[in-house]
Amino acid sequence: MHSHNDYKHRIPLFEALASGCISIEADVHLIDGDLRVGHHARGLKSTQSLRAMYLEPLQRMLDSRNPGLLNATDRSSWRGIFDKNPKQTVVLLVDHKGVGKDVFAEVHKQFQALRELDYLTYWNGSARVVRPLTIVATGKAPFESVLGLSDTHRDIFWDAPLAALPSASDDFTMGPPIFKYNQSNSYYASTQYRKRNDVGWRPDESDESLLEAQNRDLAATQAEQAVTRGLLSRYWETPKDPPNLRDAVWRWSIGLKTGVTNMDEMGIVRDRSGGWGRIPELAT
Repeated sequence: MHSHNDYKHRIPLFEALASGCISIEADVHLIDGDLRVGHHARGLKSTQSLRAMYLEPLQRMLDSRNPGLLNATDRSSWRGIFDKNPKQTVVLLVDHKGVGKDVFAEVHKQFQALRELDYLTYWNGSARVVRPLTIVATGKAPFESVLGLSDTHRDIFWDAPLAALPSASDDFTMGPPIFKYNQSNSYYASTQYRKRNDVGWRPDESDESLLEAQNRDLAATQAEQAVTRGLLSRYWETPKDPPNLRDAVWRWSIGLKTGVTNMDEMGIVRDRSGGWGRIPELAT
């Protein structure tokens, strides 16, 4: 489950984690050299900072779960937030508002303490190394800024465009194909619910010309395209009302096996999470 606009909840971060959300979203604005959290920049106070609301509490929780991890011989022994699933990473989706490059630079800077403690998932040049906290940049975050991070320690990933994953840069001459958006630079692939495509076009298997890798990719649903690239799909601006439509969309999302399902009301998540069947696990 993904806690959409988490900062609007009565107790940000903690309410989402207590409800079992493994993904949390915070909108950030660069104001007076600091990152403040909220949907609109106007009226945000210095106490409403990314550090105070998210980074420092997360560090305290992870420190209590991982005493001595920094000096451990095997740092893969880390423990995440959830006691019953200690290897579950928690995603912090940082929605960049305003000038993307400037916001991104400050986001990267503010994660330094967590970076030094080896709490952040990163790309090491050949594989994704999972840690208890995974950072994803969305909104006006520039893809170029993500690519500009170290090729051997990239610990901020991008939120790729789910409605436009196929790219002219994709190389299908290789086996497996090389995609523009992949595990080295992206983690989520998201789009608005109104741009969903969960049907897909199925070629006639008797026509071999339609079974080439590129055509199969173009024929796949958005969720399938994301899986092929090693990414997790997500739909935002899902309906909130009426309640029967909201619940139907949640069930549709779970049935489609999207990576995470957007949630706005934590009370409903806690009340009904046991009655929706098995929720797909995050890929790593």
